[in-house]
Amino acid sequence: MNDHQKEVYLETDQRILEHRIKPLITKELIEEHRNNPIGKHSENLKIVLNYFRRHHEEIKGKYLVICTEPHKKWCLGEHPGDRGKPYILFENECFDSREKAEHGLFIKRLKKYGLWDEEKLGQGDDL
Repeated sequence: MNDHQKEVYLETDQRILEHRIKPLITKELIEEHRNNPIGKHSENLKIVLNYFRRHHEEIKGKYLVICTEPHKKWCLGEHPGDRGKPYILFENECFDSREKAEHGLFIKRLKKYGLWDEEKLGQGDDL
């Protein structure tokens, strides 16, 4: 992809974020994810999750869930961008279940993409 194509792609991606994804973010959608982070989701939640899971042209810095103790501990982390390099582990963002970790990742991505409106959604500690 040349520079112009990449620029057009990223501009289109930003329009999708603003006009398609942002209007879907509600307390109800976040609550749906908290109650069922893995499994069957509503159409709106599927759209949001698919957007988050895309690479957006960069694997470096992509947030992910890392199991640090099988069946006991999951932490959020970040992809280093290069093969063979270890994931960056956020040791202060760990959970005792995969479901809680997946929801923590969801909240982190909402904030990363500027979709967390504290006036509308609160601080996020209770979600």
